[in-house]
Formats: sequence, C-alpha cells, structure tokens
Amino acid sequence: MVKKILLSVLFVFPAICAFADIWLDPVITSTFSQNKEYMLKVYPTKYPDNYFSFKYQRKYKKGIIKDTVNPCHAILYQIFNSDTIEIWNKPLVNFLSPVRVIVANDGKSVVTFDDWGFRGGNHTVVIYGENGVLIQDFKLEDISAFSIEQYPRSISSIFWGYGEYLDNDRVEIYFKNEYGEEKQKIFNIKKRVFE
Repeated sequence: MVKKILLSVLFVFPAICAFADIWLDPVITSTFSQNKEYMLKVYPTKYPDNYFSFKYQRKYKKGIIKDTVNPCHAILYQIFNSDTIEIWNKPLVNFLSPVRVIVANDGKSVVTFDDWGFRGGNHTVVIYGENGVLIQDFKLEDISAFSIEQYPRSISSIFWGYGEYLDNDRVEIYFKNEYGEEKQKIFNIKKRVFE
C-alpha cells in the first residue's frame, strides 16, 4: 500500500530540476584589462567578527559599539612601468561582491557580473564609466535573450552566461540556455543602448 502511494506521488508531482550549490566567502580579487595596463581590485563587504551574534547586535543597538561594516568597493589602478596609480575608488552596487569583472583596455569602463551567492538576479550586468560612475544596472529579466525559465538553475542562482569587451566602447553579452543554445547582445557604453 505504501509503495503504491509513493509511486503515485512520484508520477503526480514531477521533480523540479534544481541543484544545490556552495558559495564560499568572497575574497579580494584583482582583475586586469586585456592589455594589462589597468587593474581593478574588488574588496567584498566585510563584517566585523561576531557581527551576526545576539551579543554584538545588542551592544550595537545600545550604542556601545559602532557599525563597522565595510561595504563592497573597488579601486581601479593604472599600471605604469612597475608603479600603480589609483584612478578611482568607489563603492559597488553589489551586496557582497560581484562574481566576475572585466576592465576596458583604456580604463574608462568596468563591467561586473552577478551578485555573489545569487547569479541571474539583481545586478546581473552592471556597467561603470569614467571615475567609477554607474552607467547601467541590469537585472537578467531586463536583458535576457531567452525566457528566464530556459536557463539552468540551482537553489540560489540562474546560470545564464557571461560577457567580454569587443572594444573599449562595446561589451558583448552571451546568453546560454539549458539546451545549449547561445545568443549574443552588444551593449554600446558610449550610446548607452543595445545595438
């Protein structure tokens, strides 16, 4: 009798394809432009020790200790001979850290992809211009070349694709669905539109 019930449950409620994933704590990363003349150093959000403990939160609410959370930020450097010159130092929109970063060969723009621990949601593609000024912040549903349901996913993320610079002003964004089909879109940074 129990076997019949279990079998009927399996046939009535089909399994949903989603797998578990593990996200380690984000670390400080350095990403170079293709010509190696620029480097973006990303510092993930840093919480003080025991920040999430009840004792820490109680002291914080009483004003005994100050909030010492350092938000996610990045520093762009120009590499000249063996010296590094800071171009800009700005906070990023990511809650913890971006998953992937690319830097233009002229150092005038930077593109980040996804939020750490949650790919394919808010901040899927974020474009920063000169001096780290935010140009565009795209959600996957706003730019996707496929229906959102067509991407492979895990418990926390949607695995949609990636991007790369075609030249200093254009970024090619690749979308790959669960069937292996691939489409591209090109974003023109200067004109702030998809071509």
